[in-house]
Amino acid sequence: MELQKTNKDVMTSDFSIIKADASLKEAFDGIKKKLEESPHSPGLIVIDNEGKYAGVLTVDDFMSELRQLYRDACDKTGGKEWMARFFNECELMGIRKVYEIMSGKRLSIKSGDSFEKSCGLILHKKLNLLAVVDEKSKPVGIVTRRNVLTEIGPRMFK
Repeated sequence: MELQKTNKDVMTSDFSIIKADASLKEAFDGIKKKLEESPHSPGLIVIDNEGKYAGVLTVDDFMSELRQLYRDACDKTGGKEWMARFFNECELMGIRKVYEIMSGKRLSIKSGDSFEKSCGLILHKKLNLLAVVDEKSKPVGIVTRRNVLTEIGPRMFK
């Protein structure tokens, strides 16, 4: 890996976006579609009403919400009814908005920044993906853990 590489050299330009005020049902449909592709993207880039970067929404974000719903359902008394409560809460989750559970709020990098900076953020913060934005904060790509491994892996196994 050349240390002089920029994020533009390494980023993936094929990514999906969703508005921050979209429902979680819409977001789930978008993530499900991406998971069916090969290779799949680890999430969606979230934009505000002006098209500027607002955060990311990943499978991990959905799983965190499901874990909390599961804990809440199991903590209530009623034994066998926990599953009904859990599925009822899951149905209600679909009307919530993306901005309520998205992660990576405002954590982004510029396309001209060094790839080394992206590697540091992805490895240190254990991110699945990092948004690459232009000077107007509009998303132009993503750097994923796959990008990091693909670039660094050959150096590990010379």
